[in-house]
This record gives sequence, C-alpha cells and structure tokens, in this order.
Amino acid sequence: MGKILIQANNLDTVIDTFMYIYMHPGCTKQELADYCGFTLRQADYYTNACKYLDLINDDWSKTPLAVDIFTNNPAEISERVYARIISDELMGQIFARIYVLPNEDPSTFAMELTKEYYPGYSEAVYERRADNIVKWCRRIIEKINTKY
Repeated sequence: MGKILIQANNLDTVIDTFMYIYMHPGCTKQELADYCGFTLRQADYYTNACKYLDLINDDWSKTPLAVDIFTNNPAEISERVYARIISDELMGQIFARIYVLPNEDPSTFAMELTKEYYPGYSEAVYERRADNIVKWCRRIIEKINTKY
C-alpha cells in the first residue's frame, strides 16, 4: 500500500491536526504539538494519519483533497474526513462491519484485515493499530447517530 499504518488513536485530534496545518502553512512540528497539547512523537502519529488520509503531503503542504474540503464546504470538514475514512479500502471494510454488526466485537476482524493489508508487524502492533481503526470507526458512527 505504501502508507504508514495509523498510530493516532483520537480521530477528533487527527481532524484538529489537519485543520491547524491547513490554516497555518509552514508551521513547525513544535507549533503543532503546542497547539494540540501533545509531544513531538505524537505530532508524528497525527501528521502521519493526515498523510494516510491524503489530507497533507509529506512536506505538510495541502493536497488536492484538502483544498477541495476547505473550498467546497468548510462547514463540513469532519464529515468529509469521515467520508474519506469510510471510502478507504481497509478502514471502510472495518467501518461497514461495525455499522452492520454493532453487537459483534470487531477486534479480531480488524486485526486480521490489518495483517492482510500490512504484513510484517508484530502481534502487539496489529492489536494497537486495529484498535485505533476501530476507535475511529466507532467515533464516526457515534457522530452519525448523534446528528441523525
């Protein structure tokens, strides 16, 4: 796949990170960390999540998707990021499973799918990364259920 498997566990902070970088072109990692209230290491987790979602480039510049999100409907930034996650080949399958089978524990499914898409990691890494994806998907479902 060529993407870094996500390490950021808080989807709202991923969105905040994206918005800060977009609104503050050329910001430093320290400025981002200070704004979000996390460490430099966590800044890497959250910026890598933004890169995974094609919201920022490797140099933190705006991607075409980022420009589209802010230009076409800035009031729905979160919803557009949610749509990007749901349309992701890996995360979309996990989202669908959680949405359709809300009473089933998605952990094993998420781990197995993550292993399939990202071979070569340890069991502990798969467990943490799959858990993060599940958290993101549950957060989206929570927002959908609250809004509608």
